[in-house]
Amino acid sequence: MAHNLPQIPGTSPDSHRRCRITPPDRMNILNHKKWILLLTLLVALLPASPSGAEPKGSTLSSYSVYSKGFRIGTITSSQQFSEQNGSPVIRFETRTTVKAAFLWLRYSLNTVESGILKNGALIAYSRYGEDNGVRIDVEGRLEDDHFRFDIREHGVPRTVTIPRRSYEATTMEFPEARLDFHGKAPVSIRVLDVEHLAVVAREYRFDRDATCTISGKHYPCQVLEFSDQNKSARRWIRKENGTVLMYRQDGSGAKSSYSVQATSIVQEP
Repeated sequence: MAHNLPQIPGTSPDSHRRCRITPPDRMNILNHKKWILLLTLLVALLPASPSGAEPKGSTLSSYSVYSKGFRIGTITSSQQFSEQNGSPVIRFETRTTVKAAFLWLRYSLNTVESGILKNGALIAYSRYGEDNGVRIDVEGRLEDDHFRFDIREHGVPRTVTIPRRSYEATTMEFPEARLDFHGKAPVSIRVLDVEHLAVVAREYRFDRDATCTISGKHYPCQVLEFSDQNKSARRWIRKENGTVLMYRQDGSGAKSSYSVQATSIVQEP
């Protein structure tokens, strides 16, 4: 199945071996309601990233957010790797700030997302912040073979419970980095989407090997695509030192698109 994903800025469909981290070309004015909906996808954009090897140290990543060719925000993601009773543990935190002020639209998003992965699986999750002035708080934890989310939105509490057996991975675990794309065939798995608090059937597809350029340095990476009933995106990622580094993500909805591009990624032992 073909996905209508954004083309890499400055390239033709056939000249896509290199990914330059530069702002995309300006786009036409989009349907602002769909654009706002798409920007909220940034809340759960940057998952923690275990790979097959044991991760070590810490990683701090900074990103710029673009839409319609304008830089509208920043994302900072940190990961701390440790060990608990012989099991590898990753603690992550992602801070997202988006502020857009156009003639036809004003929008702001300020969130802090954090969580814990143990043995490569999400066991705790939280998201706090404001989406265009509306306070939204989410706390989740894995207990008794269920992932329980306690949500407060517009001051109203509710609870969502997801059976652990109903999903194979969560969106916080970079499941595509562990999939086998032998033969380049698409792979579909059941994923717990922590943004929508629901299990979705998500299809992953290997696109190509590429090279990303950040601050004049070149990094080999893989380009992978995913899609489900809520969204589709393309990611530039690389496995290194037991973790997965994301250099870029381009996403699209019905009539909207965005690009999140790394400005720096620092790993410490």
